[in-house]
Amino acid sequence: MKVVITGGSGLVGSHCCELYAKKGAKVVSIDNNMRRTLFGDSGSTSENAQVLKKKYPNIEIHNLDIRDPKIGDILDGAEIIIHTAAQPSHPKSIFIPIEDFEINAWGTLHLLEATRKNADDAVFIHCSTNKVYGENPNTLQIVEHETRYDYDGLDGVDESLSLDNTMHTPFGVSKLAGDLYAQEYAKLYGLKTGIFRMGCITGIGSKAVELHNWIPFFFKVNLSGKILDIYGFKGKQVRDIIDARDLALAFDKFSESPRPGEVYNMGGGRKNSISILESLKMIEKLTEKPMKYQFKPGREGDHQVYITDLTKIKSHYNWEIAVSLENIFKDIYQWLTD
Repeated sequence: MKVVITGGSGLVGSHCCELYAKKGAKVVSIDNNMRRTLFGDSGSTSENAQVLKKKYPNIEIHNLDIRDPKIGDILDGAEIIIHTAAQPSHPKSIFIPIEDFEINAWGTLHLLEATRKNADDAVFIHCSTNKVYGENPNTLQIVEHETRYDYDGLDGVDESLSLDNTMHTPFGVSKLAGDLYAQEYAKLYGLKTGIFRMGCITGIGSKAVELHNWIPFFFKVNLSGKILDIYGFKGKQVRDIIDARDLALAFDKFSESPRPGEVYNMGGGRKNSISILESLKMIEKLTEKPMKYQFKPGREGDHQVYITDLTKIKSHYNWEIAVSLENIFKDIYQWLTD
């Protein structure tokens, strides 16, 4: 079995590479370390690429942009294509809207068309985002508690939430374009695409920076003794956290029995939800160091609360969250301090 993974050195991509390498597949990783260009040396994924190459002889790594015309030759013969490559930061996109669009929208369309021409029977996993809903999650009824905001009588956000009449940031727009193209290629051309609208993904191997992947970044700030900036909502904003290993397993379930064109909201669900203030307490408990922080004005496009309703993915597949919130924090701390 040949599995092609774009962004294969990134957090999600590297865990997908590892999953399929362990299964004995021929794994082809496509990654040009765009994160280093976007976020500087601290965002570089070259170390992940080196680890994968050293550990698994059945992983082949190509330093290639997903927009390169040569991509079609690499896709030839693929049975599974997992598209994780992206410009991943919605705050960053505000300053680079054209580059953001070229990577997230045009890059996805180019990859879908290359798949149609060279591997039309492959399962195509598209990594979308909850930012396609724009600020619509902020219109839901929300109540305030001592350490967090939460939905009033709602377990989480499902796939029926409107995509329209809201501000998205350029990132949300470019990812929505890719999301819709992936759906369209299933309905129009018959490709076996699956669209996963992901929230906060984290885990070991994350090259965290302030603008992307906040839990490892918070740990780094705490361990360095620096001051953390918290943007808006009094630190009571809530996210649900999913470990990249759980996400890779969900992709595998879909690949075994694809439902072309289906959309799934993906996150940690209510059990893995946490506010910024609550996360600081968890970090302090593990590091035994106080967290220094200050409040800053809110950022465009940030959600006050986002908790994923996992009903659809659980009803379609035998899949559950395996890595608890507590273990996510413990694993990241251990990885950073080893």
